[in-house]
Amino acid sequence: MNTDRSYRNDISLALIHLIGKRGALSATEALLSILRDGRINGSGNNGYVKGSKTATCFTEMPLASVLTFVKNSKFSGHPYECYGIAISKQSGWDRGARPVIYLPDTEGNWIPEDQKWRHVRFEFDAVDFSHEREWRSEGDFSLVGIGFYVIVPDREQEELVRALLPEEAERHVLGFLHMNILSQFL
Repeated sequence: MNTDRSYRNDISLALIHLIGKRGALSATEALLSILRDGRINGSGNNGYVKGSKTATCFTEMPLASVLTFVKNSKFSGHPYECYGIAISKQSGWDRGARPVIYLPDTEGNWIPEDQKWRHVRFEFDAVDFSHEREWRSEGDFSLVGIGFYVIVPDREQEELVRALLPEEAERHVLGFLHMNILSQFL
């Protein structure tokens, strides 16, 4: 079986955790909180995560698709902004991240209770999140010990985040990805 993904333009070799406003925190503040804590907090079952466990959500969509997704996310009920964390897919896999299982709720009974966090509702022509190309990791996701990229809208936001970046996080940041630069090529 061919495992070379270099020819696939529909997926990325990275997993991206997108960020938007979270409660009273702006997207910038939420990003800084993740960098300060060294972890992405998992979402509970008060939203889209099923079962009793929390999960951290990622996407494997290409960066160009992420920009379009962010621009249209205001219609999904969970508006994202051009902020996020990108890790290698291998790092995510090694820490338990897995592709979600898209199924109607009525067909998900076979999924063990301790794996329900991987189930995403899918109803043909009614409920479809498959464009998100979602992966999830059970619980909170630790960034300690892995390199990652920080996604920001532009150089100004990079400078702001860099100025407030905790020293521990700085050692793991591989670089910054500016979404406004990407938008110039689309």
